[in-house]
Amino acid sequence: MTTKSFNLSWLIPKTVVARMTSVLFIGIVIAQILGALLWYEQLHSSERDRMVEVSESMGSRIGQTIAFFDTLPKQYRHVVLDQLRDMGGTRFFVSVNKQHIDLVPIAESEFSVLVRDNLQKSMFAQIGQIDDMEITFVNFDNLKILTGNNLMVSLSPEWKRFALLEPGDESPVAVIQFPIDVDEWMYLAAVVPKGELLLGIDWITGERIFNLLAVSLTVLLLTFVFVRWLVLPLKMLAQQADLLGKGRNPRQLEEKGSKEMVATIGAFNSMAMRIQRFITDRDNTFAAISHDLKTPLTRARLRVESMKDDDIKESLIGDLDYLGTMVTGSLQIISDGVEFEHTSEINLTEMLDTILKKEEILGLPIEFDMTKNITMKGRALAIERLFSNLINNAMTYGEGVELKGRKLRNGILIEVMDKGPGLSDADKENVFKPYYRLEHKLSETHSGLGMGIARSIANIHGGELELKDRSGGGLIVEVYFPL
Repeated sequence: MTTKSFNLSWLIPKTVVARMTSVLFIGIVIAQILGALLWYEQLHSSERDRMVEVSESMGSRIGQTIAFFDTLPKQYRHVVLDQLRDMGGTRFFVSVNKQHIDLVPIAESEFSVLVRDNLQKSMFAQIGQIDDMEITFVNFDNLKILTGNNLMVSLSPEWKRFALLEPGDESPVAVIQFPIDVDEWMYLAAVVPKGELLLGIDWITGERIFNLLAVSLTVLLLTFVFVRWLVLPLKMLAQQADLLGKGRNPRQLEEKGSKEMVATIGAFNSMAMRIQRFITDRDNTFAAISHDLKTPLTRARLRVESMKDDDIKESLIGDLDYLGTMVTGSLQIISDGVEFEHTSEINLTEMLDTILKKEEILGLPIEFDMTKNITMKGRALAIERLFSNLINNAMTYGEGVELKGRKLRNGILIEVMDKGPGLSDADKENVFKPYYRLEHKLSETHSGLGMGIARSIANIHGGELELKDRSGGGLIVEVYFPL
């Protein structure tokens, strides 16, 4: 069941604000993620370039060192090494060992492969290709300088001063080993400057996630406050538009908010004033015309009563009665109009039960299925007139009525059903036209205005009235009111 109007004031502050805030928050999170990815790519690229430069520089210096020792006679190598160590620890540790030293390497990573390749390339440019060269990256704590379990960190202070300086961070040590004679292996260890990248970096750390969430939540809070400020005038505008749609006089709204909102509220205030002025002028004009018509109709009837020709007299009286009924119906629309009735709490269950009890005098079948009390806010006299018209029509044309009512999630649905002949598709629209009749003659009780008035009352309360065919024959009139 569709309705012509509903309470926008409920929808705007909850749904619109939530949706706008959600969209903005998702946009902020996406921007943060894209920014983090861009930062990662830039940092990754810059660190890669730095490690290439560092490894090429290290390789060049290591190559020069190896070339220098390679030119020394064998008997002088240990003398030169002892002199270098006696000068204190350096970033290079060079030794000639009797055999290859087994080391515990760090896990392979993108940067360790990159540094190894560039070290080899730079060293080989200095000393030429060495097939048996081995480059191993180890943690300083696992660095061995002799065979067995002789770790550098386990050396006594007297020996440490001759060894490699501790890097002071997590930078690994590059160890180059290759045979130089049948019984001798060149051993060279060098700290990779700021080489923590070789160990692998946890780019998404708890600190970065915390910063991302903190920034996102802060922006979300500010966005929510801003959207609420932006939408608040729209909420008031929706409330007043809903009142105007239900035939009530809305108040003049304060023109505040953004420039566009101020213009919108101003246009609404002007529109509401013009609509109310139009309705007032229309009602006054219609009432005046109806009242003015009654006087000449009364005089015409008195003159017709004095006529002697009974056939003409009867025809004229019938026409005058027809016109009188139309005028009476028009006046009833004005006098019973819901525009002039205040809203109150209505117990629909009690109201419908009372209307049905009044119809019991006809002796026709009546069924009422509405076990729970259903209440709504509306104009009691108008609502009573709506259902009185529908129930009376069902009793008149359907020779009985079945009435069901239930409360839906967002509204109230009342079904007035009969087992009469029903209506064609064309008549389902025509019955809402003023003074439209089916086969019955115009009368005081059936003037052809009831269905139109009933639908107008439903619409003014934000609801709808719809006609449907009943299975097995008959008509269903569904009346829906939003909550």
